[in-house]
Amino acid sequence: MMPKKGFTLLEILLAAIVFSAGVVAILWAFSTGIFVSSDVENIDLALNIAQAKMEEVKNTPFAGLADSGPTADANFPRFSTTVNVAEGQDPMRVDVNVAWSVKGSQTSVVLTTLAANY
Repeated sequence: MMPKKGFTLLEILLAAIVFSAGVVAILWAFSTGIFVSSDVENIDLALNIAQAKMEEVKNTPFAGLADSGPTADANFPRFSTTVNVAEGQDPMRVDVNVAWSVKGSQTSVVLTTLAANY
C-alpha cells in the first residue's frame, strides 16, 4: 500500500502560526522604523533652528545679548526657542535651547557657545 501524500492539519496550523508571527514581527519593525525616522527628522530640524538662532546671536552686539524665549519659531510653530545668557562674565556663555513635544513628553536640543567683548 502506498503512503498518502499531503500535509496534516497540525502541520498546516503550525506553519500558519509561524508565518503569522513572522509577518507581525516585520510589521512591528517597519512601524518602529517609521517613528524613529520621524524622530531623526525632528532632531535635524531642531539643530537647524538652533544654528540659525546662533547666527543671530553671533550678529548681536555683546552689550545686546540677553535672555529670550521661549518663543515659537516663525516657520515651525511646534518648535520653541529659548536663549539663556550667563550675564556678568566675559566671555559670556550663551545657550540656545530648541524644544518640541514628542508623544506627550518634551524633547530638546541645546547648542552652547561663548561670546566675548572684543
